[in-house]
Amino acid sequence: MSLPIDASPWAAPSSDAAEPSIETTLEKERIIKDILSLRDGLRGLLVRVTEVEGETDKLKRDNEMLGVYIDNLTRNSVVAAGTKR
Repeated sequence: MSLPIDASPWAAPSSDAAEPSIETTLEKERIIKDILSLRDGLRGLLVRVTEVEGETDKLKRDNEMLGVYIDNLTRNSVVAAGTKR
């Protein structure tokens, strides 16, 4: 049994077909495997995105802390230089 040109593997079988063809079944199995593989890939990417977001947040906090530290050092240097004169 072959599918009509405009039929897709997901179409309902016609009334004259008792069961799906081997080609149709194999195509469906291949598509399901592809979908599962892509789903697993997306899960891996989601995990990585979550990790990177956490690293980014930590680096932002570290940068803010370093900015405050540098500002304090600069102020202390200006104050120390002013008292030496």
